Amino acid sequence: MMDALAMVFAVLFVVLLSSGGWMVWGVVESRKRSRELAMAREREETERLRLRLTAEERLQERADHIYLDAVRRHTELPDRPDNEDEGPRGRA
Repeated sequence: MMDALAMVFAVLFVVLLSSGGWMVWGVVESRKRSRELAMAREREETERLRLRLTAEERLQERADHIYLDAVRRHTELPDRPDNEDEGPRGRA
C-alpha cells in the first residue's frame, strides 16, 4: 500500500513539476506580451499626436498665408510705373 502511495506521489510530483514550468513560462510570456501591447499603444498614441500636431501646423500655415495675402492686397499702393517720366502724371 505504501509503495502505491509513494508511486502516486512521485507521479504527481513529476506532473506538477513539469506543468509548473509551463505555468511559469506562460506567466512570463503573458507579462512580456502585456508590455509589448502597452508599448504598441504608446507608439500609436504618439503617432496620433504627431499627426494631429502636423495637421494643426499646416492649418496654421494656411491661415497665416491667407492672412498675409489679405494684408498685402489691402495695403498695396496702386501700381505706379518705375519711371515717373513715362507715367501718365509726368513730371511737374
